[in-house]
Amino acid sequence: MIGFILRRSPRYLGVSLACVLVNMLLLIGLDRLGWSSGAAVVASACLLIPLAFALHVHVTYTIEPTVPAFLRYAGVTLVNTPVAWLLLLLIHDRGGIDMVVAAPLVTLIMFFWNFLAGSWALLAGRDRPV
Repeated sequence: MIGFILRRSPRYLGVSLACVLVNMLLLIGLDRLGWSSGAAVVASACLLIPLAFALHVHVTYTIEPTVPAFLRYAGVTLVNTPVAWLLLLLIHDRGGIDMVVAAPLVTLIMFFWNFLAGSWALLAGRDRPV
């Protein structure tokens, strides 16, 4: 299973970068339209969760999409914002590490969290992939 996941890591990176780009464009665009940041984050999540799921099942892992996999993936993805906020709180606010270091560190931690948790969410309960 680990080999299966690692062989797909370049595809995962490509899909993740595409999703980050869409997220940035949405957040910036909705801000320019006068949306609050909270509403923009919710709108982005509503679009990106199904989009990222579809891209990961069809591009990254080339597996059949299932409702249980989508629900696991959505659950994993929904915790990203509070987890990232908590990490920044611990590392930057409480830990005293400058934001120039803290923000990339949190981004890196979240990238690995998403890779591991997303892989579990999409692949749990499946026959051993090749």
